Amino acid sequence: MVVTRITSKYTLNIPDEYRKALPVGQKVAITIDKQGRLVITPVEKVRAALMESFGMWSDRTDVPAKSVKYVREIRKGYRVEKLRKSK
Repeated sequence: MVVTRITSKYTLNIPDEYRKALPVGQKVAITIDKQGRLVITPVEKVRAALMESFGMWSDRTDVPAKSVKYVREIRKGYRVEKLRKSK
């Protein structure tokens, strides 16, 4: 573990050993996990992970249309429920 301080301008000094993973100008996604840890993820890493699975189901003819419709309905319901909780 490396300890650093957040400045009064809310900047953070990135220790040398982490700088090659987070170069200047890098876009990052910042989240806080359930344990309260700040997680900084380069956006390119997220996009790369999504691209690995992008279209993997598009050519599948053995997935019944009813199954696809069912999953879409579940996702739609989840989004509506999530929206209701956020208000």
